[in-house]
Amino acid sequence: MLKYLVGKFYYKNEHGLRADKIYLHTDNVVGRENMYHTLLSARKRGFIDENIKIHCNAITENSYFGS
Repeated sequence: MLKYLVGKFYYKNEHGLRADKIYLHTDNVVGRENMYHTLLSARKRGFIDENIKIHCNAITENSYFGS
């Protein structure tokens, strides 16, 4: 999954596209925490710009399980 995400970032950078925010949208609490910390590590290593905000939650509320 991380390889896919990093590939997406490289594609966007090469084509002039850019994200201002990253939202993690999964109901798996452990998976979400792991991905959050992985993205923070990727930012420290320079794969993700420092000014891109990483949110450890989804944009919308989960309609199946509530918030």
